[in-house]
Amino acid sequence: MMKLILLFLLSITTSFAQVLGDPLELTQRTFGSKSVETENIILNDSQLAQLSKASQQKIDSKLYRIYVAKNGSQTLGYGVLMNKKVRTKTAITLYLIGSDKKIKSIEIVAFNEPLEYLPSKTWLDVFDNKNSSHTLKLNQDIPTTTGATLSARAITDGARAALELLEIIKL
Repeated sequence: MMKLILLFLLSITTSFAQVLGDPLELTQRTFGSKSVETENIILNDSQLAQLSKASQQKIDSKLYRIYVAKNGSQTLGYGVLMNKKVRTKTAITLYLIGSDKKIKSIEIVAFNEPLEYLPSKTWLDVFDNKNSSHTLKLNQDIPTTTGATLSARAITDGARAALELLEIIKL
């Protein structure tokens, strides 16, 4: 039932984008966790300004969904769902971040642009083990990718925002 509700919400949020993965399952699989808790976060104005400044971009949304992977009382990692516009349409990306605050994996869970604009898995792997101490800027420590530059920029910006969001909300 929960999976159906999630897929319904994703489809509404993305204007009928192609759903490519279930964030709950991806979080559970990445961290090998027995349970995943869902946290809906609403930022206040101060936190929103802090997130914009720390991630070096304009942030409009105050609402975020975070998946917390647990094994008993131990937190294994987080799945941070970010909604970004690529060209004219939305992409929803799940940033899987370990309890050490390093990116473990990035999964695109919904994409409404043509699929040829999706960056490759090899390119996404460049983010592995990066944290907020890295600049995470396209053309600096993150290479561009041919044919998917706007997608690459959206994913890179989202990575900075996801890492900073976890720092701000102190999960």
